[in-house]
Parts: sequence; structure tokens; C-alpha cells
Amino acid sequence: MAELGYEFVGLHAITSLEIPDLAQARRFADLTAEHSLSISPVLLTKVVDVAQIAQALAYTRINWLQLHHLWSMNDLVALHNELCRHGSPAEIILLVDPTTALDRRLVDELLHLVDFVILDHSAGGTGRLLPPDSVRRTLEVIDPGRVFMAGGLDAGNVAEIVNRYQPYAVDTQSGILNSIGKQDPEKLAAFICAVRGASAGELLPEKR
Repeated sequence: MAELGYEFVGLHAITSLEIPDLAQARRFADLTAEHSLSISPVLLTKVVDVAQIAQALAYTRINWLQLHHLWSMNDLVALHNELCRHGSPAEIILLVDPTTALDRRLVDELLHLVDFVILDHSAGGTGRLLPPDSVRRTLEVIDPGRVFMAGGLDAGNVAEIVNRYQPYAVDTQSGILNSIGKQDPEKLAAFICAVRGASAGELLPEKR
């Protein structure tokens, strides 16, 4: 994936951040550092225990955290304080469902506590595109330069999404899987090719 040009790889620790469950994530992070790969591992979780999150980041030595859960402002403050207490350099990506109402004042407060947001359905992994009107309303209150776009992206639609919204990054899961749910090398290559083409100003034809 690093050779193809991917910049992030999500490591799923969705329901558990117990240390025994994180061995593979730590190994992956160690390999990227050992071989100086230009790819950043991202720890994805729905766990909301801030002490566990800080411990998991310290153990895995991963510096990107994706919170795939709708956090309250108070909980985000608690997480921010806990990571500061541990001296964690983690960059935080927070799930925002654009179909929910967003208040500009609350968004401004939120963006003081996280580094990026990822626009996706609350459930995640649905394979469904986000409603365009909802995305446009969300990007009126959140700078696209701080947005990861997700939600049903694949090689056939990602170039249009990049050209339309100009996000900081795009995220795919279902769009690069084969019929048995494994990552497909051809789909991986086609997806990054479409993204790079869009970034260079070329709208690539849809691939079937």
C-alpha cells in the first residue's frame, strides 16, 4: 500500500483496546517505522474509555487516532486532557455524521479539541454514499482542509468526490474489498489511481 501511494492505513480496534488485542497493531506500526514507510497507521475505535485510549496509543506507538463514535463535548475535553497528561502526540480524527444537525458554535469548540473530522455514516462501513446536500451544509461550517471524506467511496466515484469537495483526504473500506470481504489488490490500485488523477485535475472515467 505504501508503494501504491496510500498515506494512511486504518487498524481496527473497534470494540476493544485491551493490550493483548493490540499486538498486531503495534507490530504494524513497528514495521512502518523500521522500514521508513511513507504511510501512517491510524488506530480506529469506538471505545470511549479515555484512560484505555491513552494506554493503547502509548503501547502501539501509533500517532493517529480515529474516534468512530459520536462523542460529547465533555468526553472530548476529558480525552484531550488525558492525552495531554500522557504527552501523547496523537492526531485525532472524529466521526461526524453530516446528516445530523451541526451548530457552528459547537463545531468551532469541537475543532479546538480534534485535528480532523471524518464525514461518514454513524454506523460506518455501509458502502453508501453520503447525501450531497448534507455534505455541502457540513462543509459550510467545517473547512474541507480538515475533512476526511468517507461513505461508499470506490474507484468509480472517488475522483468526482475529490473534485467536488476538495477534502484533506479520502477514506475507503467496502470499496476495496473483494466478494469474500478481503482487500483486493486491483481495487486498491484502481482507487489510489483515481484519487491521484483527481488531485492532478483529471476526472477519470468510471471503472466497472
